Amino acid sequence: MQELWRGNANAWECDELGHMNVRFYIAKAMQAAGTLSDLAGMRHAFRSDAIATLITRELQVRYLAECHAGVPLVIHGGVTEVGEDSLELALIMEHTVKERPAASFLIRLDHCDPRSGKSFNWSDRLREGLEALRIERPAEVTPRTLTASKPRSDISLKLADRLGMAVTGRGRFGPEDADIFGRMRAESAIGKTSDSVIHFRDGFPEEWSAHGDGAGLELGGALLEARIIYRRLPLPGDGYLMRSGLIGANENVRSLVHWMLDPVSGQPLWSIEGVACMMDLKARRLFKTPPDRLAELRAKVIEGLSV
Repeated sequence: MQELWRGNANAWECDELGHMNVRFYIAKAMQAAGTLSDLAGMRHAFRSDAIATLITRELQVRYLAECHAGVPLVIHGGVTEVGEDSLELALIMEHTVKERPAASFLIRLDHCDPRSGKSFNWSDRLREGLEALRIERPAEVTPRTLTASKPRSDISLKLADRLGMAVTGRGRFGPEDADIFGRMRAESAIGKTSDSVIHFRDGFPEEWSAHGDGAGLELGGALLEARIIYRRLPLPGDGYLMRSGLIGANENVRSLVHWMLDPVSGQPLWSIEGVACMMDLKARRLFKTPPDRLAELRAKVIEGLSV
């Protein structure tokens, strides 16, 4: 695998749980994807004067170890599949000193016109460049608990209402959410979700109660893996509405689905399946859900909900 990024976790990238927020793992992975495009011969793909770029269509991430402020990190990776007008990348982020994985990523990108967003075929030169970066898919990128369901085509606000999905987020996209072409950056999807998920009372009742009691957090919801389906990349000024529901729970993890919708048309912007645990914030390890709480969670599961 090629080294594609090297840096650290910044203090301002860490959240209330004391570790790097989920969005910044993906932000660094997308920098690594840019380096790989250079190596393949697709230079300037992410500059404003690009004649071709790469647009993320699906991303799977596994969070394998916490990253605290200042910790040195490195990303290695390569190409695992090349389609007519797309490719799949596998990336491994490591703790540089500890030499242990911090996260893994499997990313499908389309080769696109940067302005229209329409995909088009690789040239022979670029295909050769990508093939030279081929690697076997690393075991670390294989999902553990995520479902392998085909992305659904019927997501809408009306369906969210019918399924009884909770309203968990609402807001707008700003210039800070956009890439050089003015479209939403890949990490903004998980970022907006992270900003709102505390409102998902059915999924994380422990945190909801702690905020109500004012006693401070002893347990926090930590995302272990996620699958993001990018359906439309909004522009600065567009609004969003987030709806959430549980799809399963056991003593170790709870599985959930978020639909981010256009609040005016009701059509999907992206959908996310996540697997999370409750983390003991003092011991810094997984907290097993007791039987009474588990029964409460399972009673909230929405049958038929998927990404």
